[in-house]
Amino acid sequence: MNYERFKNWGHMVFFVSCALLFSCATATTDKKEIKIPEKHRTLICGEIKKVENGSAPGDIRNKYVKQVGNKYIHVYTEWYDITPNAEYIVKWEYYEKDQFLASAIKKFSSPTHKYMTAGRVKLDPKYNFPTGIITCKIFINDVYITTAKFMLAENEEELAKFEKKFETESLGVRPEKTMHKTPQKSVLKEDVHDSRNWAIIIGISKYKYSGKNGFKNLIFADDDAKAFARVLINLGWKEDHINLLLNEEATQRNVIIALESWLTKASTNDQIVLFWAGHGFADPEDPEKVYLACYDTDGLIPATGYRMDRVRVALEEREARNVVLFADTCHAGKLITRGDRGLSIVPEIKKLHREGNVPKGWIFMVGADTDRKAIEHSSWTNGAFTHCLVKALSGEADGYQSVGAKDGIITMAELRAYLNSEMPEETQRVLGVAKRPVITTSAGDPHIWNLTLQAN
Repeated sequence: MNYERFKNWGHMVFFVSCALLFSCATATTDKKEIKIPEKHRTLICGEIKKVENGSAPGDIRNKYVKQVGNKYIHVYTEWYDITPNAEYIVKWEYYEKDQFLASAIKKFSSPTHKYMTAGRVKLDPKYNFPTGIITCKIFINDVYITTAKFMLAENEEELAKFEKKFETESLGVRPEKTMHKTPQKSVLKEDVHDSRNWAIIIGISKYKYSGKNGFKNLIFADDDAKAFARVLINLGWKEDHINLLLNEEATQRNVIIALESWLTKASTNDQIVLFWAGHGFADPEDPEKVYLACYDTDGLIPATGYRMDRVRVALEEREARNVVLFADTCHAGKLITRGDRGLSIVPEIKKLHREGNVPKGWIFMVGADTDRKAIEHSSWTNGAFTHCLVKALSGEADGYQSVGAKDGIITMAELRAYLNSEMPEETQRVLGVAKRPVITTSAGDPHIWNLTLQAN
């Protein structure tokens, strides 16, 4: 492995490097034939593990404290559509706010369409890499590809300050220019000029009674909620129309207030989105009663959760024309199961559909197709469903499989096609078993699939 020192900044020297995770092929192709990759995934991780077919990220997180020794922050990228045997140059540029810090470059090629690269920052304090919220910009052959961010602190106290700032900045991202397009008018929303969007987003990774009468803690559920909130903001949603409840904020009381009080602002022409990432369970004494587990839910007292049918009633009372419910019941990540209670949200939704009780104008998109235990896997920084959902709404579903026009507007039809295809493929690749989403609506107007989550 080649390591290089880059960038002197005053009296400080930073240690950054790069890693290539597959051996390079020697043959190259004409530069005119080289394709700039469009399909890729970037993660921040603390280690890279050797696996049977190459390498995989481990210790996935975006916050680090400096420590003595041979430890790194890895900006890990998987490339899925590179030109075989072509010569590429990947470049990482590091910034703290607008201040350029360091850069690293590396050439690579691959005999296949897939490859993995990693830019690295040394954590040892002797290299004096500045602390703060660090932005890494990634380029291929001088073409900007993507940006990743991580926090680096001298100690835990400083890290806590960065975390608060990071969360504020992440949820305050303004929409990119490419997203400022006028959404196509939905047939179901004739009065679109009077409509507004409202979202309740709930993600619970830590449970009050975990290890006692509660549910096992998860890894990515709160990150799922934050990622989905950022997507909506990038789609032009107003921040004060998004109610985000994470972990200890998502008590039963606060969930009730959000669904039964805060949502009273919504009118009949509005669109409501509910996103829930966390545990779901059935009452062992009455399996027909299905609950979403709140932060303070006691597993021995099901009524301390929030009944699924109560969710429906609360949303129906708003008489909103369109409601979209997302639930990530398939948090794929390092084989951490959700306890002995199988997720029972899917049977509840299937029951509604079977009995014809799905309200008109509603769409359910749920990330599981069985009652088996949901799992989490370190290859994703989100649950399997949210991982695919975020990619889809970030642009990958636009014009997917020619279901709709590639026009910068992602409809529910395009989203449905993308999730039905990409989620089984992604889970098969990582888990060795395909997991499919459940996507359903009322048997009413088929034009409901013309809906979009992009703001008016």
